[in-house]
Amino acid sequence: MARFVWGADPLALQRLGQPERKCPLSVPELARLGIPARKIPRVQAELARLAADGAVPRAALPALARRIARQLL
Repeated sequence: MARFVWGADPLALQRLGQPERKCPLSVPELARLGIPARKIPRVQAELARLAADGAVPRAALPALARRIARQLL
């Protein structure tokens, strides 16, 4: 059991059973930022996770979305 817990994302396990948060940026907004359509769902998932914590200000989300998209294949 300990191997499973340490091998998984502890934050993801912490959020089990909680409602999924929505991404603060819509699909058209992400497309305007130049993010390819195939990467938008994953970028939205990451932004929703980060925005749920409240640590990232809304003004920083577009630049963060571009950085996330660059990291994805």
